[in-house]
Amino acid sequence: MAHRITRHLLAALLLGAATVASAQRAPLAVAPAWRPPVLHVAGAEQPVRLQRLGIDVDAGASLVRTRVRMEFFNPNGRSLEGKLDFPLADGQVVSGFALDVEGQLRDAVPIEKARGEQVFEDIARRGVDPGLLQATAGNNYQLRVYPLPPGKTRTVVLTLVEPARGRLQLPVGIAERVDALELTLRYPAARGVPTIAGADPLGVVFRKDAHGGWSAALARTDARLPRQPLLVQSSARDVAATTVTTERRNGSVWFSVDLAVANEHAPRPLPKQVQIVWDASGSAANRRIDREFALLDAYFRRAGTIAVSLVRVSDTAAAPERYAVRGGDWSALRRALQATRYDGASQLGAVRHDGVSGEALWFSDGLANYGAPWRLAFPVPVFAVNSAGSANVAALRALAEASGGRAIDLSRVDDADAAAALLTRSTRLERVDAVGAGDIVVESHDAASGRLSLAGRLTDIDATLVLALRRADGRLVTQRIQVEADQGAAQIAGLQWARLELASLEGDAHGNKTRIREIGQRFGLATRETSLIVLEQVDDYVRHGVEPPVALREAYERLAATAAKRRLASDAERIERVVHRFETRAAWWSRDFPKDELPPRVSAKSAPPQLSGALGRAQSAERRERANATGGARQDELARSARPLAAAPAAAQAPARDGPAREAKKDGGSAGTGTPDIAIALKPAAMNAPEVLRLQAAAPDEWHAIYADARRGNTMSVGFFLDAAEFFLQHNERALGLRVLSNLAEMDLQNRQVLRLLAYRLQQAGESGLAVPIFERVLELAPGEPQSHRDLGLALAQAGEAQRAVDELYAVVTGAWSPRFADIDLIALAELNAIVAQARLAEKAVDTSAIDSRLLKNLPLDVRVVLAWDADNTDVDLHVIDPNGDEVYYGRALSYQGGAITRDATGGYGPEEFALRLAKPGKYTVVANFFGHRQQVLASGTGLMLWFSSGFGTPQQVDRRTTLRVKSERGERVVVGEFEVKS
Repeated sequence: MAHRITRHLLAALLLGAATVASAQRAPLAVAPAWRPPVLHVAGAEQPVRLQRLGIDVDAGASLVRTRVRMEFFNPNGRSLEGKLDFPLADGQVVSGFALDVEGQLRDAVPIEKARGEQVFEDIARRGVDPGLLQATAGNNYQLRVYPLPPGKTRTVVLTLVEPARGRLQLPVGIAERVDALELTLRYPAARGVPTIAGADPLGVVFRKDAHGGWSAALARTDARLPRQPLLVQSSARDVAATTVTTERRNGSVWFSVDLAVANEHAPRPLPKQVQIVWDASGSAANRRIDREFALLDAYFRRAGTIAVSLVRVSDTAAAPERYAVRGGDWSALRRALQATRYDGASQLGAVRHDGVSGEALWFSDGLANYGAPWRLAFPVPVFAVNSAGSANVAALRALAEASGGRAIDLSRVDDADAAAALLTRSTRLERVDAVGAGDIVVESHDAASGRLSLAGRLTDIDATLVLALRRADGRLVTQRIQVEADQGAAQIAGLQWARLELASLEGDAHGNKTRIREIGQRFGLATRETSLIVLEQVDDYVRHGVEPPVALREAYERLAATAAKRRLASDAERIERVVHRFETRAAWWSRDFPKDELPPRVSAKSAPPQLSGALGRAQSAERRERANATGGARQDELARSARPLAAAPAAAQAPARDGPAREAKKDGGSAGTGTPDIAIALKPAAMNAPEVLRLQAAAPDEWHAIYADARRGNTMSVGFFLDAAEFFLQHNERALGLRVLSNLAEMDLQNRQVLRLLAYRLQQAGESGLAVPIFERVLELAPGEPQSHRDLGLALAQAGEAQRAVDELYAVVTGAWSPRFADIDLIALAELNAIVAQARLAEKAVDTSAIDSRLLKNLPLDVRVVLAWDADNTDVDLHVIDPNGDEVYYGRALSYQGGAITRDATGGYGPEEFALRLAKPGKYTVVANFFGHRQQVLASGTGLMLWFSSGFGTPQQVDRRTTLRVKSERGERVVVGEFEVKS
């Protein structure tokens, strides 16, 4: 359940002391369009509340540093995990994070983002205190804290930095009331007294401090906070024409420069034809369309007569629509835009230039979340317009700047300034020549606000910068700036450089992953490739290879030396264990099993047959561990397995396979010179939701309207979009069905559970090309989970990329995974060998030189089923009932006729595999049994993914995939489908 912490909780706070204007001219206030931060606390009967708040602001000459201290109180009777999702303002970065551990604040350390997620979840699973702050997408961040102990408090401290521009938005309107409020403002270099613009209900008073600057401080108990933020205006005397600061950090001297340039504007010529790119994805409905229309009014008024090519884009880019604007009348185009239905994901990379337009106007939040990575290049100037608070501002700016256009953020400027930005040109920085400096990065080459910011690194004791500026009238002028190593020394110049460098790299975040990661780790920043993490115990830092804060460094180094030696020895032992278990699997495959009826002395309800060797011992140990973990709750599983099951659907006839009588080969080749005739029938997902029932009862010409109506109340419902997509796909509305399905990419920027489900369903629909980038995203989020590599490998194989598929699957085979991922290495190895065998039959080269030769042996099967699920800390069991009535599951690992199942996967995701080399004629019923979960944060239901194969590992292999959701109720038992093996 989600709780909003009052109307403004952390909205202004986490936007920090956001710049709302330059000192030269403050634009009119613009209503913010950002999403309000939401604290998600699963299972909280009472809201977790903000109890104490402290805000400490240092306003320097070029950067503002804001330190926010929050104390949360959990009034509930049990420990909870809290997730706080929030956006930051353009230009802000998180430069620090601390969490209380045993009563003391412990500073976070940077960690590679994907590893941070893995470490957090591994430690939280043990009930120990971790905290994680991570960027999600665009300007969105998430803070995760576990546990929030019952009846106690947790303290979190965030440090934010952002550019200084003279007028600051002070984050005080963030809650109705707090038990204690502390507010401190420092302007150490201010010559004139700062003032509060407008109302000041807190009574902030600035006084001259001992160092010549100005400061204000107040403390309140039981404080009722004003609903609106305070605006703090710096004295005009503090706005220098040029400000230079330097900082010694990480063995380098960094500098930042902020300078005033000619603040002039001149009308720019408009083309005869313009391309309008209109983001029609589901999230785009949250934009300020009214303000975008106002901007188009101004544009077409100036243009007069102009041809327009309109491209709507969501999960696909629609064909261009042509409109003619005459005398500024764009009413036809306006009506078309007003009729836009906002639905689906954002595949911005699908947009192409129309080949004739002289410039392009993009109206989008820039949050590309679907399809291949968005390559930010366009052959004509792009004017990128954003009116949403949650946006990828960096990508939009990069797209605009690289093309010679301009990014316009309607959440930060008024209508007049937006029109001026679109219709005029101003001073522009053409280039920077430097002697004695390098790594120079510029915030924006466009000086529309009358100021330019840049930063770099000194390579000598001083440097000379020469800036070439193109004035609005076209004249080229130069400006010379001197930088000395100790000039205006401050502890922010390095952060300013890191902030500007990151902003420039974010435009092509996919291509700049390594560089972004390096900067985040070097400067201790939360970026899209680095997170900030706090761990409780030194052992946790050692176990996960995370370098701790300085206070724990000595103990860490002592323990790490010993751990490194153990790790080297265990790597070699792990490979040998895989080889031994694979040999056991090959021995099972080579063994002959009876295909007659169960003899009287053998019953499906009798004690399970024992597997020989390591596999049998592992199964026995697994059963003992499971019984201990559940207190014997599984002892009634066999009794439940005897319940009557709903009849499976009639089998659809599989393509016939010609060939002489079967005879299994023992050399790992094909399953024989012939393969049995096997039909696969899948049980269709039950769709009983009221919205889907409305669709089923309606005429086809009413479907679109009914779906659009139902969508309004289900924008965050995974089940609704899955069911609606299934309905349209079943009724030959493929394009709409895929668009409806793509909405899952819009829901949660970090939720790999939802992303996995989306990608699995795309695979089921035969859209492996769309599934691959989603699985690549999941791998970025969770490289420490073997399922991430396996899912991607299988999708790549389906897409025809055998080599990449084999490489990913071998990473699963050889990885050092958590013991809770039982037998996934052997499952992936079977799939790897099948892919290699198929590729060689097709005469496609696959390099297997890096694979241990003892593991290269294809073991084809008549029947194979693999069950996986989308929720961590969840236990689902695969059951298969053969024609003898013999039920194979975790407690009966081997059937009379040789059907075998892998070890029980109880800790999350699966997979579990049923394999049968030679199948007896008859029907095989496949059942999924939901046993339980141990999740701190629950999704609504658990998604199951099943892969049925006949003739697995042979040229005649036939695959069917299905996805369905169960209600996550203990003991829920679902018939998924069946095989019918013909005589």
